[in-house]
Amino acid sequence: MTTGEEPKWWLGPPAPLAVTRMMRALQLAIVVVMATWLFGTLGGVKLSPRPVPGGNDTGQLFNWHPLLITLAFPVLMAEAVLAYKAPLLNLQGDRPRSKAYHLMLHTAALLLTILGVVAAFKSHTLKRPATPNLYSVHSWLGMSVLTLLTLQYCLGAAAYVFPKLSAAQRRALGPLHTFLGRSIFAAGLATMAVGIQEKATFVQAFAKPALRSGVMTLPAALVVLVLLLGIAVLYHHATPAAPAPQQQWEREEVVSLVEAVEPSTSFDGEAHTA
Repeated sequence: MTTGEEPKWWLGPPAPLAVTRMMRALQLAIVVVMATWLFGTLGGVKLSPRPVPGGNDTGQLFNWHPLLITLAFPVLMAEAVLAYKAPLLNLQGDRPRSKAYHLMLHTAALLLTILGVVAAFKSHTLKRPATPNLYSVHSWLGMSVLTLLTLQYCLGAAAYVFPKLSAAQRRALGPLHTFLGRSIFAAGLATMAVGIQEKATFVQAFAKPALRSGVMTLPAALVVLVLLLGIAVLYHHATPAAPAPQQQWEREEVVSLVEAVEPSTSFDGEAHTA
């Protein structure tokens, strides 16, 4: 016999604490693996080109780009998306503090994204011989995501911070603002995965490392971690199943009871032969 309570999965939704902890472990793993790739195999970072015979090398200047984007999207944007669902800080359901926390994270993510894009452009324009800008799928995806992120930031700031819409208008805009935020976060992770693959392809083509070397396996691991992180973050926004009408639950209880006592008799009382 059923109790009348709706069945629930231990995994949710809503996402249990275990999923939140796994998500933050994935964030840490992405930062560690990216740092290992950049500093352990790609030469680290510098603020200026390195002279080489016949020109210069801006690879270490470019390395600021993946480093800053990693902090911007898998870390800061992920936390901004979760600011009202599973914040890293104990905000105790305080709505104004949650809003300020969300704004702070979004601001930091936008600034680091802009700096990351600047690093990529600088590494191209300072390169001798120069490398053209905006020549790849990744670069166009990146500029699209940056544009959307900027528009989302301006829209959210104008609607919820200053000059601020009316309460009714803010409520009406809320679902769209939430949808755009999650979509831009997912698009940013996808663009990051494309960029990681592009960089790995360049390394393979020009440096010709062994296929199982760290410089080739680390980006493969990064892409998988980014995928898992996206799933873990967005799962916190999965909607629990809508409750069934109370009469439906009561009917199911009666049916279960009748079938348990008389398995060969239907709910309408008509007998059925085997």
